[in-house]
Amino acid sequence: MTKMVWVMLILFSAGLSSAFAAEMFDADAARHHFNAGLDRYFKKDYEGAIREFEEAARIDPESANAYYFMGYSYYKLKDMKKAMEVFDEAYEADAKYSPLRRLPPDERPPGSE
Repeated sequence: MTKMVWVMLILFSAGLSSAFAAEMFDADAARHHFNAGLDRYFKKDYEGAIREFEEAARIDPESANAYYFMGYSYYKLKDMKKAMEVFDEAYEADAKYSPLRRLPPDERPPGSE
């Protein structure tokens, strides 16, 4: 009986370790694509930046930064409609990317940050 408990405990902890490793790998992969996107963005390769930011957002859908910089990449390509769509994704992922935050405090609607 005790042997069975040890086997179960080892299998359970191995499962947690692999799940944790997979999560860390995904975070590393998302970070890698985000950083590659920034590199391309600052080299003015906006289409390449968009591909990298899209991959970062695919891996980590909560990556507001990826959506935010993707929006600016579309903006630089003068695709304003797509830029606004992606900026909305950034806002959905993190409210600090609200366009209302850009307004002076006295011009913001009541109840906005």
